[in-house]
Amino acid sequence: MSVRANEKPASSVAAPAVSSPGKLVNNYPLSSVLVVFGVGLGLGVVLGSFLDKPKLSRLSFAGRTEHAAEKLGRQILDAIAGTLPESFTKRS
Repeated sequence: MSVRANEKPASSVAAPAVSSPGKLVNNYPLSSVLVVFGVGLGLGVVLGSFLDKPKLSRLSFAGRTEHAAEKLGRQILDAIAGTLPESFTKRS
């Protein structure tokens, strides 16, 4: 059996999805939620990169990576310091 025998034109596959999205969501609720979540996440990343501070956008990829690593390290240290007793967090 040939693979071409099972192919359908793209218009016949996409037409029902465009004409009745409610039915498609009812038939595939989890897939619909995941697609919408992925689209929203992608748009958020794109918009966030446009609205990012200009100083960071001028940095190279390595510079942005280093800045993100330093920021993450500070956040981890702050979180640890917030959970440990004060006697452990005193620095000599």
